[in-house]
Amino acid sequence: MQTLSDVRIEIAEFPGGVRLARVSGELDALGAPALRENLGRLAAGAPFVLDLDAVTFVGSAGLEVLLELAERAEREHVGWALVGNPRPVARPLLATGLAARLPLQPTVAAAVESLSAAHQPA
Repeated sequence: MQTLSDVRIEIAEFPGGVRLARVSGELDALGAPALRENLGRLAAGAPFVLDLDAVTFVGSAGLEVLLELAERAEREHVGWALVGNPRPVARPLLATGLAARLPLQPTVAAAVESLSAAHQPA
């Protein structure tokens, strides 16, 4: 995919079906659409982790995409987790109150573990 932004999204799958999307670049007006375009593949029925640790900026367009993702996951009953500890990600999430509304995890390993445990058959 060729865009004007520097956003890169790598999608992988862990054993047990948990998907991982590692995002890098800027989630601004140019970069957020690249993430939005990939949400269909990411949130297609399986639990997933969105890793934003390599994101260098999150603007209002990026925050909007994260809200859309949260709403879609809830509507479709798909478990997910968000990893985004660096200041460029954590600061806007905290400043807007979104940190309390999104399923934040400290690391990818913790996120995968929480999703795997939540989706174990009874």
